[in-house]
Amino acid sequence: MFRWGRGNLAPSILAMRSFLRRREWEGWLYILPYLLLWGTFIAWPVGYGIYLSLFDWNPIRGSRYVGLANYVALFDDERFLNALTNTFKFVTMVVPLTLTVALTFALLLWFWRGSKILSNLAQAVFFSPYLLTVSVIAITWRWFFDPDFGIVTAFCKTFHLACPKFLADPLWALPIIAFATVWWLVGYRMIVFQAALGDIPQELFEVAKIDGVPFCQQFIRIILPLIKPSLLFSLVLTLISAFRTFGQVLMMTGGGPGRASEVLALYLYWNAFEYFRIGRAAAAGVVLLGLTLVLTLLGVKLLGLKSELQ
Repeated sequence: MFRWGRGNLAPSILAMRSFLRRREWEGWLYILPYLLLWGTFIAWPVGYGIYLSLFDWNPIRGSRYVGLANYVALFDDERFLNALTNTFKFVTMVVPLTLTVALTFALLLWFWRGSKILSNLAQAVFFSPYLLTVSVIAITWRWFFDPDFGIVTAFCKTFHLACPKFLADPLWALPIIAFATVWWLVGYRMIVFQAALGDIPQELFEVAKIDGVPFCQQFIRIILPLIKPSLLFSLVLTLISAFRTFGQVLMMTGGGPGRASEVLALYLYWNAFEYFRIGRAAAAGVVLLGLTLVLTLLGVKLLGLKSELQ
């Protein structure tokens, strides 16, 4: 009769430990390329940016440690406070509008799913702007609102309407850029929402229809709870895109007229590459990063999406 003893168990335990160690190293080897790329292009730049924000950095006469002086200087700078205010205005316009329009388009395509040709055509039209680069978006919308030969100007002249110089008007410049950004971003979010709607079991809607539940209640009690992961993904992605907006502002208005459309990313750019205040630019970048993280987590909490992170 075979009896288990220390002599029988020891080789098995050692073999198991050896196997687990080998599997652990195999796992690390699989993720090593990603860790190298993440460390090189994300962790190191972020860490070095925080380090630079503590210095009066100058490549010619050397750097001088100044602690939090760059952050204090930021909040004493009226231009920074203006850029911060414009950034919040821009985010407030872009994020809710992008998510609302994207979800509306996704619902329309979901209703039209019986007509495959119409659905595919609408999906292509809505998604196509997302394939364009930021330079194409900026040039196109700047041309639309050109005060001399733009399409909007021509339309106003045709119908004898008063037409302000939109991109040269402090009241209109930032909303026009926000609208162009929404037009650019909404297609991808629409696809995300459309995929989430397609995963909802149709039996739920059939039961709700039998019980006489109106669509608004179906939307609140069935659709919204079941698309929470997609909503969270789109919220985070749109917040990040809105906070780091740079190209369309630079190419459409250059931050003008005056500084009416200057946002934090553009303020950072001017300080770093025009005025060579690298430390202050790095501090502005750290503030921008912190705002993005805080508002993203706040949005997750307010929308009741905390469980989706677990």
